[in-house]
Amino acid sequence: MAHLLIIDDDPQVLKLIASYLTRDGHDVTTATNGKEGIKLLTAGQFDIIITDIVMPEKDGLEVLMWLRGQQSRPKVIAISGGSTGTPQDLLLTLASFSADKVLPKPVDRKTLRNVVEELLQG
Repeated sequence: MAHLLIIDDDPQVLKLIASYLTRDGHDVTTATNGKEGIKLLTAGQFDIIITDIVMPEKDGLEVLMWLRGQQSRPKVIAISGGSTGTPQDLLLTLASFSADKVLPKPVDRKTLRNVVEELLQG
């Protein structure tokens, strides 16, 4: 199966998404913020990145901008539940400029599975 990197600062969301994808047979690595995610990206190869948008350290938009500067990059799914000052729709629209897919939180297992499989199939 695929090697996926999940970046999210919410430990419950991180654990839930990781369990969904692990049950589907994928190899999953996790990071709790964009800074940690970028460090993992420079050290290894991933087929798909799933990143939250609103996070401390470096947020998901910063991760997306960093990826744009790379010679090759994995497929990216951006997820967001919004923030206090920014509506979810705006965050997902911003992410859609660099992400392959955008999904609102909460993400259900079936939707996530379908999007991951779609991206893996090209």
